[in-house]
Amino acid sequence: MLNDLMMKAMPEWVVYTITAGAGFLITFLLLIKPFSFLPKDGGKRVETPDGKIIVINDKSSGKVTGVGLIFVIVFLLMSVLFLPLNAELLIYVGLMFLMMLTGYLDDASSTPWGELVKGLMDLALSIGAVVTFLCYHGSDVTFFNTTFHMPVWLYGILGVVLMWVSINVTNCSDGVDGLCGSVSVVTIVAYFMIFHNIMPTYAWMGLLMVGVLAAYLIFNWNPSKVLMGDAGSRTIGFLLALLAMQSGHPFIFLLMSIVFIFDGGMGLIKVSLIRFLKVNAFPNVKFPFHDHMRKEMGVPIRAIPLIFAMIQVVACTVAAIIV
Repeated sequence: MLNDLMMKAMPEWVVYTITAGAGFLITFLLLIKPFSFLPKDGGKRVETPDGKIIVINDKSSGKVTGVGLIFVIVFLLMSVLFLPLNAELLIYVGLMFLMMLTGYLDDASSTPWGELVKGLMDLALSIGAVVTFLCYHGSDVTFFNTTFHMPVWLYGILGVVLMWVSINVTNCSDGVDGLCGSVSVVTIVAYFMIFHNIMPTYAWMGLLMVGVLAAYLIFNWNPSKVLMGDAGSRTIGFLLALLAMQSGHPFIFLLMSIVFIFDGGMGLIKVSLIRFLKVNAFPNVKFPFHDHMRKEMGVPIRAIPLIFAMIQVVACTVAAIIV
């Protein structure tokens, strides 16, 4: 493919810097005037523990959403055209396309898809990703400086949990302008810097995602003009989990995505406790926590992604020291 031709003409870092820059430029041009078929947001819609659909953050109502469809397609095309291809990578590209597509169809639906439907789709794609990984890699895991063999069946279960959780906590954190995009950029750049020698192809793949996300953030910074929707956030969550597995240090995900785990994950835990155990933990704290910061603590919207991004920088630095 183009990768072979370009590698013969220039150094690797030049090839991928140009490619990421091209992804940035294409995404930027496509988002200046988003396609008319993209849906309009009706405010952030969530399902309460008793099954009711409510609208929050209604200031986003009327904005173009689902633009994850655009930047994910650009990202996937750049990956196919410029990365060294093999069957494993193509399978992941296909799974990410399906993740983006299901997210977009939910964004465009007049009625939100139920949690069960979305959860089962995420589960199916997570299983596909982990089975693919195990077919091409062993189940050895490095924890701190110790490498040990994990039974395939146990890795399979934990890998699916990792992938499913990453998809959903990333999605839940996409509720404030600039938050999901900026924290994702910090995390992906950290994976690149720490693990480039271990997983060069996937590290460069992450850099391509950084390129399109940088263009998206220009239009998503408060006051935003566009929203990525499930089409973007779910695909980003898939990629973050994939990078954690490819690094050989899957447990490092706990640090590398600590902001998403806390901000989005605590909300999932709180809803689950209310729904299944009738326990209302942290009754005075709103989750996702960015809603608590915005509504209860009075933190300016523009400050929230900066605060979370700085926390993520610290967590990624600790992860680098551990590795």
